[in-house]
Amino acid sequence: MADAPENSTPAPAPGPRSEEEILADPQLRETLAGYQSLYHDLFLKSYARELTDLHRNGDGYESSLEYLLHQHDKAARKFLWTIQHQKLFDLECQWRAELVDVPGARITADFEDWHQCIEQCGAVPAVSADELALLDAFLGQLTTADDVEMDNPTRAFWQQRRYPNLHPDDDDEEPLTPWTEFWDLHRGSGYLRTLPDLRGAKEFRYEQAAHDEHRRARPHTPPPADPRPQLPTWGPAYDDLVRGLLRRFEPAARLRQFETKRQLEAYDATEDRNELPLALERLQNTGLGLVPIEAHADWRQAIIAASNRYYLGQLRAALPHVYEEYSQREALGISHAPANENRYRRRRDTFTWHADLIREGRRLLGEPDDLNF
Repeated sequence: MADAPENSTPAPAPGPRSEEEILADPQLRETLAGYQSLYHDLFLKSYARELTDLHRNGDGYESSLEYLLHQHDKAARKFLWTIQHQKLFDLECQWRAELVDVPGARITADFEDWHQCIEQCGAVPAVSADELALLDAFLGQLTTADDVEMDNPTRAFWQQRRYPNLHPDDDDEEPLTPWTEFWDLHRGSGYLRTLPDLRGAKEFRYEQAAHDEHRRARPHTPPPADPRPQLPTWGPAYDDLVRGLLRRFEPAARLRQFETKRQLEAYDATEDRNELPLALERLQNTGLGLVPIEAHADWRQAIIAASNRYYLGQLRAALPHVYEEYSQREALGISHAPANENRYRRRRDTFTWHADLIREGRRLLGEPDDLNF
């Protein structure tokens, strides 16, 4: 018989046997002979339904269990990379102060590019066992999962780069993350946050020169001042305006319903409004394990605290084998795939505009047209 073509589509898996086929199967009947015959047909019908369900949903069951068994690995991998983010931040502080040279670093935006794709950044050495132990100790002393959530490390470290000594009157200065504070305390690296941002100041001077030239070339005429107040879009002023419009233009029932809506929102206006659903979801995914809940005057806070303890404990439990996988890739020279290929895809030309602006400013100030400053 001729071989099937290489591009032929494999035949679909056969469907489950019908209930009639199951009931008529002599082998199944023989297998059940050791049981009382009263429920043979009922059992075989249930068995037929099981086969149908497994045919339709079996793959989904397997993938769901795989997720539940390893649900904390993904988060543990992300937090493993926070070590590299922190080391890169340490290096950037020194580079900005012109204390070290970093291959590939031309302007401060290069560090932001590396943060965006930390998995492929070669500017810092691989994670060590001591650094992993420090991360584990950090997780071990936490009581809330919020202190480890860092959805966008690039932004978090960008905010931390706004040095207090350059912005002494900035009330919006971003505090260091709990992880950076813990790292500094145990590594003695707190002094790095106080180093002068010499590189940033130079870049700012060049950028300002370019911006000033752009404004001179394209004078901007501000629109005439509008004496009317700004339209409220939230808060008490918004509510009052909506009430007035409802009284004037809508049936009386609408105003009553609006007030009812605001009263209902007051029942949910608590800090645990978003935390509680997440806590319940995490606890529901614990499987057969028991999670102790300590006594608390507010049952919601008791559940949230129990969920946080469980979640942080699972992160710590996942770290060793996640680190083992990381170390194997390092030893074999296998590159680490970005955590989110679409979001963290490395594009070195992302900050070309920034480099061009700096070079333009240097030209305007009579300096060489390059980034060697």
